[in-house]
Amino acid sequence: MSRGRARAPLCLCLALCCAAAALLDAQPPRNGSTVPVPVPVPSYMMTLYRTLSRLDRRGSNSSLARYRRHADTVTSFTLRGEDQSSSGSHQRYVFDISGLSRAKELVEAELRVFRRTPPDVGRLLSLGGSMYRLLLYSCPCPGSTGRPILLSSRTIDVLDTVSATWDVFDVLSSVRSGSRAERTPRRRSRLCFSVAVVCESTNEKVYLPLLGFGGGARAEQERALLVVFSRTHRKENLFREIRERMEAVQEEAGSPRGFEGSGRRRRRRRRRTALAGRSSGTGGGGGGGGAGGGGGTVGGAKGGGGGGGGGGGGGGGGGGGGGGRRRTRCSRKPLHVNFKELGWDDWIIAPLDYEAYHCEGGCDFPLRSHLEPTNHAIIQTLINSMDPEATPPSCCVPSKLSPISILYIDSGNNVVYKQYEDMVVEQCGCR
Repeated sequence: MSRGRARAPLCLCLALCCAAAALLDAQPPRNGSTVPVPVPVPSYMMTLYRTLSRLDRRGSNSSLARYRRHADTVTSFTLRGEDQSSSGSHQRYVFDISGLSRAKELVEAELRVFRRTPPDVGRLLSLGGSMYRLLLYSCPCPGSTGRPILLSSRTIDVLDTVSATWDVFDVLSSVRSGSRAERTPRRRSRLCFSVAVVCESTNEKVYLPLLGFGGGARAEQERALLVVFSRTHRKENLFREIRERMEAVQEEAGSPRGFEGSGRRRRRRRRRTALAGRSSGTGGGGGGGGAGGGGGTVGGAKGGGGGGGGGGGGGGGGGGGGGGRRRTRCSRKPLHVNFKELGWDDWIIAPLDYEAYHCEGGCDFPLRSHLEPTNHAIIQTLINSMDPEATPPSCCVPSKLSPISILYIDSGNNVVYKQYEDMVVEQCGCR
């Protein structure tokens, strides 16, 4: 491996650290006048994360892909403000989907509407029996013109409604149309849906609160939810999400967008200093680049063998020995990542920490077969053993990685479940 290519992962790591530090620096103070409003996490999204995490622990990789038509991302959009009811016979729901990326392929979308148990079943039976039909319309957003369009309908039996439930409607076509609409900073992309109920026997509209819809203010976990399942055709990394979130925070604070504003040191100095101390290689941080000594940590959590982290960081980079000690062979070492200590717990919901591991050790001749060296690595290591000045040894790097799923709040304050590839080192090899 050439020196330039070996330096590339380190450059990405440094870029992530700089972006993280800038994000910490750019966020408004929690005790100031611009304290961000906490984003409620829909119970549906939390249940989805826990369910798929259990499947992953059982060895079912890409469980979300199997769960929902090869989707790798789930984005939830909550109502912007209270449910807007124009009359007792219609309930309107408006969502802002401006944060939905056009680069993603939409595979499913559903509107989830909470329905309580009917308060007076006897009155419903006297109106026209137990069968009622739910009607879902697309409606013009406030301030726009247009006529409602019927999207779907279904029949319910009020005698079967023994407990509160969620009515789920397929709205993929509406979301696709809305995501393609022209967007500007002043023109957001919004979707409006309306629900009505008619009696199956008389075809007359029914007052919605009689069926358990509407009826005043609702708890956060009872508010309507728009859930979009999508997939990307290229690998994405956390760097993009960090950058977008940093720009959104800077925009709220009135500073310029982009990394140019990251040099202005004005807030949260203490947490930024702590992060900078870790990225400079103190303690176990030397192992983070993949060639440090001992088990490493990110975010202050403990990893095995952390005592050797400071000394190993120098020896691993170029392949030379450290203080006359014989280097260990290339192998996987602990690296515990703690998002809370990184200061990311205000946008990463779960997990707050995980075991990432890293690769460390020498690639000395003869290379072991379990390290699965490439032919180039074998030749390079052989030449290095004959003439160390001619070329450095091959590098101990991850040869197999696995994904983890993260539940987080994106730059548009939407709760997102996403599977990120290449987050956990499974095997190490010489390259």
